[in-house]
Amino acid sequence: MARRSAAVYAACILLFMSMIMQLFVASQGRQYAQAAARQSTCTLEAGTARGVIYDCHFQPLVGRQDSAVTAVVPTPQSAAWLLGRAAGSRRTALLAQLQGGRPFLYAGDLTGCPDASVFHLPVRYGPGSLAPHVVGYLDSGGRHGVAGIEAACDGLLRGFGGRRALRCQVDAAGHALAGGAEAVGSSAPPVGGVVLTLDSGIQRAAQQALDESGCPAGAVVVLDIWTGAIRAMASAPAYDQNDVAAALGRSDAPLLNRALCAYSVGSTFKLAVAAAALEQGIPAQTSFSCPGYALVDGQVFHCHNLAGHGSLDMQQALEHSCNVYFIQLARRVGAAPVRAMAQRLGFGRATQLAQGLRGAAGSLTPLQDLTGGEFANFSFGQGQLTATPLQLAVMTAAIANGGQTVVPRLVQGTTADGRTLSQTVPEYAVTRAMSVKTAAALQQMMIGVVTGGSGSAAAPAAGGAGGKTASAQTGVTDSGGREVVHAWFSGFYPAQTPHWAIVVLCEGGGSGGSTAAPVFRRVADAIAALGYVADDSKMP
Repeated sequence: MARRSAAVYAACILLFMSMIMQLFVASQGRQYAQAAARQSTCTLEAGTARGVIYDCHFQPLVGRQDSAVTAVVPTPQSAAWLLGRAAGSRRTALLAQLQGGRPFLYAGDLTGCPDASVFHLPVRYGPGSLAPHVVGYLDSGGRHGVAGIEAACDGLLRGFGGRRALRCQVDAAGHALAGGAEAVGSSAPPVGGVVLTLDSGIQRAAQQALDESGCPAGAVVVLDIWTGAIRAMASAPAYDQNDVAAALGRSDAPLLNRALCAYSVGSTFKLAVAAAALEQGIPAQTSFSCPGYALVDGQVFHCHNLAGHGSLDMQQALEHSCNVYFIQLARRVGAAPVRAMAQRLGFGRATQLAQGLRGAAGSLTPLQDLTGGEFANFSFGQGQLTATPLQLAVMTAAIANGGQTVVPRLVQGTTADGRTLSQTVPEYAVTRAMSVKTAAALQQMMIGVVTGGSGSAAAPAAGGAGGKTASAQTGVTDSGGREVVHAWFSGFYPAQTPHWAIVVLCEGGGSGGSTAAPVFRRVADAIAALGYVADDSKMP
């Protein structure tokens, strides 16, 4: 009995071992089959493409040119076609590639070649790129956004792009086999992408005006005063998006988007002080005397006109940019109302433009610090107070549109077909910063600055404009021991039916009236040349 049990037990063991061996062999067979299948095909990567970044008219800001790449399977048919059309060094190079027997890429269009696929790959950044600081750039592999919209909308842009490759049959040695080649991914460039509020024509004009100014560093912002849409955002110096490494080693920091950086704003802030005064019921006819200086708590503050302006009202004080007048006006208004007006106009608040893309908040002096000499500095835009060119554009827009603070917008939405919006980014609700009456009074004062004051160099060829100059001290000295003074001009255009707020900053430019104002004029004239002033239907 025991002998019989042992025999049965041994038989079960043998049967179990046999089943395990069969499963093992089957498993190995599947793995070998999968490996053989992998080894029988070869995928040749022609490249990847990202979604397009468009302006508000669906004009591409990237990929405006393309280059053809042909993936070739070296078969007798493709060899005969290629060698029959090549000569000299080109023929020699092709012959070497064909003799290798492996699929290869050819930089060029070989339409008509058997066993080949032509891919048209967009050249992401070309010469004369528009808005490089807004668009941003990619990593060294060209797959992920590092800065600007490329980084902020990286997932979307990668989703709208795709892979471009050729898959073909090869033998065990990796040599291509005739037939069996297929394209992987679309051979056509992508059309889906992100739509910005920028207008290519206005953006180009802003960049050119900044370049022609001779200003080594600065910014221009053009803002739609009604919607907050950013129509242009230029920053200097520019950089090559295809060679970011070269920009990293430069001392002039070309990668900075200066339109979103905070600076001392100088006399442009006098507009906020004037708005606060008018809102407090202080009439524009209020006069103060300027002897060339003001004494505040034992500290002397000089006017730029050391001889003094004499007696001025608010209009004249803005036209001549009199510091002494605005020190006295701010003291009459009080620190709290002036600072509250600045807050309503967007000072001290960061500007979110897209995921991870924002303008600096700047520095709005705390109320408890606004006493004595610090409040005197604050009244004409100096001291702790800083703001970005974009924030000044928001302030100017509020004056030009009747007193409402708009929220700047840079992304308009997305598109799947490159012609229509498939998703839109909603506009934010506006808030009222000042009354319509106050805004109208400030508009007339700013027009006076251009027609008969310090901003006369900003006067466009047609349509008129309103604005304010500034020469903002920084407390920083250059290599020659001179203080660095930033030049500003912040204004609206045209004068009677405003549509754009245009802000110009020239780092170290000195006089706003002589350096920044002419840049404003060039941009305004370019907008008129685009037909936007004469024909409202062309408005972006």
